Amino acid sequence: MATLPMPDRDALSPDAQAVYDRMVATRGRIDGMYRTLLNHPALAAHVSELGTYFRFGPSVLPAQVRELVILWTGRKCGAAYEWVKHFPVARQAGIPESVLEEVRLGRRPTELSPVQSAALDAADAALAPASIPQATQDVLEAALTRQGLIEIVVLCGLYRLIAGVLFAFDVPLPEGATQPF
Repeated sequence: MATLPMPDRDALSPDAQAVYDRMVATRGRIDGMYRTLLNHPALAAHVSELGTYFRFGPSVLPAQVRELVILWTGRKCGAAYEWVKHFPVARQAGIPESVLEEVRLGRRPTELSPVQSAALDAADAALAPASIPQATQDVLEAALTRQGLIEIVVLCGLYRLIAGVLFAFDVPLPEGATQPF
C-alpha cells in the first residue's frame, strides 16, 4: 500500500501549520485527503483553496447542482470517501433521497430538473473526456451563466483529482463510515 502519513498539526512545520489553520478555520476540521496532502503544504493550500471556492466561496453553482455533480463524479470514479463526505451535504442541500440512492447505485436518476440533468451531461462529458453537447451547454449557460458551465467542468476535475489522491495513497474512509458502494 502506498500510504502517506496524516500529520497532526503539531508535527507540521510552521508554514504547514498556517495552511492547516486556514483549512480548519474554513472547514471546521480536516481529515483524510487534506491531511494526506499536508505532506506537500503548498499544494494542499492550493487544492483546499479551490475546494473552498466551490463549497464556501463565491461559486455561482447552486448547492443542489454542486453536490449532485460531486456525488456523480465520486460515484463514477468509485471514490467512496467523496461520497461519505458529501452525502450529508447533498441531503442538506435538498436533493431527494430517491435521487441520492440512484446515484449511489451508479444509475442516472430520472427525477432531475432540466438543469440538474444538463449538469450530469456536462459532468459525463468532462469525465469522458468529450465535448459537451451544444444543447447541454445552452441549458446550463441560460440557467447558470457561462461561469456556472465552466465551474461544473472544473468541479469534476477537482473531484477527479481528489479521487486520484484518495486511491493513490489508500486514504481510509472517515472513522465510523461504511463503504457505500
